[in-house]
Amino acid sequence: MAAGSIVVDFPSMGAACCFSSLESLLRDSTSRFLAAVSAAPDPDLTNFRSLFSRVLNTYPDPPLEAVWFFSALSFHDAPGDLRNLLHLLSAFTASSRSVTKPLALLAPVVSELFHSAKPRRETEALVEAVLSYISICSSRGPAGGEGASADAGSLLPAFGELVKVWSVRHSRDRCPFQVLFPLAGEDARRELMREGCNVAFLAGVVVAEAFLLRLCLKVQGAAGVPRAELQKELRIWAVSSISVFQNQQFFGVLLNMLVNRPLPVYSLLSADDEILVRDILYDALILVDYSFINKGAEVDQADSSLLPLFVSRLLITHDAINDARSKGDQGRAMSFMNAFFTSNIPTYFAKWATCQAGFNQLSKPAAVTPQALLSMYRYGIMHLNFQ
Repeated sequence: MAAGSIVVDFPSMGAACCFSSLESLLRDSTSRFLAAVSAAPDPDLTNFRSLFSRVLNTYPDPPLEAVWFFSALSFHDAPGDLRNLLHLLSAFTASSRSVTKPLALLAPVVSELFHSAKPRRETEALVEAVLSYISICSSRGPAGGEGASADAGSLLPAFGELVKVWSVRHSRDRCPFQVLFPLAGEDARRELMREGCNVAFLAGVVVAEAFLLRLCLKVQGAAGVPRAELQKELRIWAVSSISVFQNQQFFGVLLNMLVNRPLPVYSLLSADDEILVRDILYDALILVDYSFINKGAEVDQADSSLLPLFVSRLLITHDAINDARSKGDQGRAMSFMNAFFTSNIPTYFAKWATCQAGFNQLSKPAAVTPQALLSMYRYGIMHLNFQ
């Protein structure tokens, strides 16, 4: 981000204003924007557009927050033109070295698709366009050098105010984060509200929401298809999509959704269909060994940054086994157990345990079951708390 003050001219004030940073400019502009749209249904936003057009032109790779504000101004003039919004947001990242920023920018598009009253076929086509763009961005692979630094960046503190710019069209009473991230789940929204949340996490949330929205639309459009056939078809689609995206943050958000029941799809699906989607996600997240989530888990000492991901994997495996057994489906329960035995979850927790105070060197836990590992993990946490 460029350093130094920003001088802008607000004609309505009759004088130029000097802002110490982009952060202060965004906060002031957001306040003015919200006041303008509250005072009139169709306010004149010409001055805002002119100002932010100049601001964006000063950056070779414009900050996410500035792009969001400018695109909100453009969308306000043509609400409903989601394809144009997608093109606008993607155009701003054409020269970006970041892998995650282009994905994070898509949050308003996914939100508008969720709230859209367009016919389902049109919505499906637009969601497919979003997922295709996500696939293209994902194929770039991890960026090196400057790109890696960009992907490690944090959102500006003004991010929370910018969320209101996009949520105000749909509700002034509900939590703005709930409006803009309707499929994220409470835990993910809390992390997004935390000051200093990183861009990579936002990108993972956006990909998870787009993925879940498409999955729900597929279920909605499958009336009359036998349940078993539909589950098999959508499991294949889900596994293929996860393999293409290769995004650990996205994978972690999906895991967390399963840990915290019910899935955040209550406004899109019936209770029975929510169970179907849950079963599809159990299959896709547990039965397949994805190479991209194993990076950092095969070294001598388990990468502690992966601990939340592995704990979530352990929890949903345990839940999936119990769920299958409660339904009398022993074959399905055994499939989950076999996937657990052949995964690197037991090895990861053995390595994690050896790093904690009071544990001797272990190659594998004595009892390799999800329940045993959960007990070992909880004991390890308790042991550390007593040190």
